[in-house]
Amino acid sequence: MRENHIRILCSVIKVDLVYEAPDGSLTAFFDSTPDSPLMQSQKLRQLMRDGILGQSGPFLRSNQFDCYFAGLRADDGFLYMGPMSLTRMSQSKLRQMAKAYGIDSEDLRILPVFTLPEIRNMILLTNTVLANASLENEELLQLNRIITRNEQQTKREQMHFVLKEEEEDDDAAVRHSYHEEQLLMQAIREGRSTDAVRLAENMDRDTGRLSDDDVRHHRNLAIVGISLCARAAIEGGVSPRSAYRVSGYYIQRCDAARDPAHLLHYRNRAIEELAGRVHEKLSKPRGSNYVERCKSYIRQHYREKIYLEAVAEKLGISAGYLSKLFKRETGQCLQDYINEERVFRAANLLIYSDLSLPEIAQYVHFPTQSYFGKIFKQYKNMTPKAYRDRYRAVEYDNL
Repeated sequence: MRENHIRILCSVIKVDLVYEAPDGSLTAFFDSTPDSPLMQSQKLRQLMRDGILGQSGPFLRSNQFDCYFAGLRADDGFLYMGPMSLTRMSQSKLRQMAKAYGIDSEDLRILPVFTLPEIRNMILLTNTVLANASLENEELLQLNRIITRNEQQTKREQMHFVLKEEEEDDDAAVRHSYHEEQLLMQAIREGRSTDAVRLAENMDRDTGRLSDDDVRHHRNLAIVGISLCARAAIEGGVSPRSAYRVSGYYIQRCDAARDPAHLLHYRNRAIEELAGRVHEKLSKPRGSNYVERCKSYIRQHYREKIYLEAVAEKLGISAGYLSKLFKRETGQCLQDYINEERVFRAANLLIYSDLSLPEIAQYVHFPTQSYFGKIFKQYKNMTPKAYRDRYRAVEYDNL
């Protein structure tokens, strides 16, 4: 067995590897393996051996906990990989998995999370290094029946779909045109929220079915629309971070919604907010590139201690020049802008979160609650508590 190769693989892929020799002895690689299911569970190793012997390439096995294990022949023995989790697993779920494999453990380590393409690539790399054999990405997934590819079946299903659409639509499956979609994207890019919502709703009438189930159709329609509009907002000048936060929030709301009315509402709210952010961006007079980049840095790091010198170094200019430039273009010093950004974030937390005042002060990086109250009052003309009491009540009244 090429132990050196396996150790190098472990340092690269960061996954537990266990080698089982022909005599049944086990060798663990990677220093987190003592509690690995592959070391402790004879039942799991037997499942892996059977899978490896049953096919000509690497064996990939998933379980009900969204965890993958992989195995392949190595010299005269077997090499096992895993666990490789697709989701972050709680201690409770880890104990359930341990029990399923007959492992008596109360405190298993939290597993690193990988995407399926990452898992696939780690297996392909291991197979190439140890078995001197290469597979294509899709070959591995088809070999393990994770995906199946049948070109004839696909063509038959596509033909059935086309025929069904033509039978149901008198106008031979009329669809909203590419031109109409571009008008919607342009309305977002120009910050015209009212026009954007109107165009989206006009397109709804002619959009083809995205599912036989009505709620699922509207959910798919809403998610696709929100995703497209988020990208148009980025093209309109909204930061990717901001656009994806908006789209991510409304997509999650759509995922939980159970009726077309709410799905349409969340889609339209997302369009309004994304176009509104573009409008706000376009309405603000743009300063120099240095000042805009400085503002962007502050928005990203407002929860940390921000030093003028560090920001200037990041921008590649002197601290003195940045200070003068920022004051000239914004009319305020850098620290005042930082405080303004922190107060803005704190105000949203006061209305929309249940965090206590000390927790909010700490979250937005004010050193003490009293200093937080002092600065907040300078910008909002009231204390944080008074602001919360007034505007939270308004928010609840509007629900």
